[in-house]
Amino acid sequence: MRSGLLCVLAVLGLLGLKLHCAFVAQKLNSSIHEREARSELAGQALQNSLEVEQADEQHTAWDSTFRLLAGVALSAVLLVGAAPARADVEDVVIAVDEKGKTTSLTKEGVVRGKRLFNAACAICHIGGGTKTNQNVGLSTEELSGASPNRNTVEGLIDYLNNPTTYDGLKDISEIHPSIKAADVWPKMRSMQQQDLYDMSAYILYMNQVIPEKWGGGKQYY
Repeated sequence: MRSGLLCVLAVLGLLGLKLHCAFVAQKLNSSIHEREARSELAGQALQNSLEVEQADEQHTAWDSTFRLLAGVALSAVLLVGAAPARADVEDVVIAVDEKGKTTSLTKEGVVRGKRLFNAACAICHIGGGTKTNQNVGLSTEELSGASPNRNTVEGLIDYLNNPTTYDGLKDISEIHPSIKAADVWPKMRSMQQQDLYDMSAYILYMNQVIPEKWGGGKQYY
């Protein structure tokens, strides 16, 4: 009877040990699954954070690019709007004489006047300056200060026909290209009065469209 009781106790002990092991294993498995779930959630959270940061960076980059392009476009509009005179040649008013008569040039007239000026005058008056005398150029202010006044088409034509010193007291036709001394100045021999008109109008035109540069000579050209 004692041996039977011992067997029963032994069986119960083994059964209890088995149940305990099963409980421990189940708890261990549950803990492992919980850790895996937490790890997966943490990884997902990190991935979401990285995606948000990348989206923010892309948005910032696009925003910077948009601002840059907008600035460039605005600058281009301002530059175009700041120079209407060069686009509308015929809107530039040029004084013909001191009585108030005025004229304007066509694009063809500007091209012709420039060509004549470059051929006959630019060697000494590049950019409206004066190579031989930096104090007296072809700007409106300097032409207005001459005697007689040279800031009109007729005033410049008179000078090209019969040039005088800045104060108008001395003839300089033999040291400055002129019609009067065309035998000394070969380029002036073929010049007609219309050619002188076109060159003079061109000089005054340039004073209107680029007043800050014309008369500055080589520092701008």
